[in-house]
Amino acid sequence: MNKKTLFSLVGAASIAVSLSATAPVLAAETNNPNPTSTTTNTPSTGQTGTTDTTKPTDNAGTSKEPTPSKPINTADLNKAMSLNAKYAKLTRNSYVYDAKGKRVKNAKLKKGTIIFVSGLTTPDGQVLIGYNNKKGRYIKVNNVVLFKAVQYKVKKNAYVYNSKGKRNTRVYVPKGKTITVFKTKKINDIKYVAFSNSQYIKWSVLDHKSGKVISG
Repeated sequence: MNKKTLFSLVGAASIAVSLSATAPVLAAETNNPNPTSTTTNTPSTGQTGTTDTTKPTDNAGTSKEPTPSKPINTADLNKAMSLNAKYAKLTRNSYVYDAKGKRVKNAKLKKGTIIFVSGLTTPDGQVLIGYNNKKGRYIKVNNVVLFKAVQYKVKKNAYVYNSKGKRNTRVYVPKGKTITVFKTKKINDIKYVAFSNSQYIKWSVLDHKSGKVISG
């Protein structure tokens, strides 16, 4: 056998060995899309082997318990209940709050203001009484006292005046209407009655026999 023939046989054998070695690898990669890896990866931080010991990211076990509400003062609650649907007078200037007990910005009631109490609320243990439930307005019950008011019928159309006796030409109280009188006042020797914080009519236009105490 000459050298040229020997080299040809050796080359053919090398090609055969190469094909037999690589064919299984290619088959495994193309015929089995999810081959089982025998490679062991180094566990990342927080892991041991295949067990994940990383701390949970949720707040389980770490959330704070809700803060309990403060106890309600029984005396304040009883006072608020007794004032409901009655008139009350402010004994001091008062901040105004919403139903959740949050102070309403730039809202105050002055001492001496008369309100009609409508409902109550007890946010965070404090007792508040409502005076304008359409807007959800409340004040502290300890800022008021019960106010006696009397209702009268108006016996004829009545002009409306301010606290200085100046007549409002655009407003009047019609005959037969029932008004609630909060106080009386003499202006230029004439007796007037207040049916709001700033509105008055003359005492003489009322049917005095119709008077009825509605609060107190």
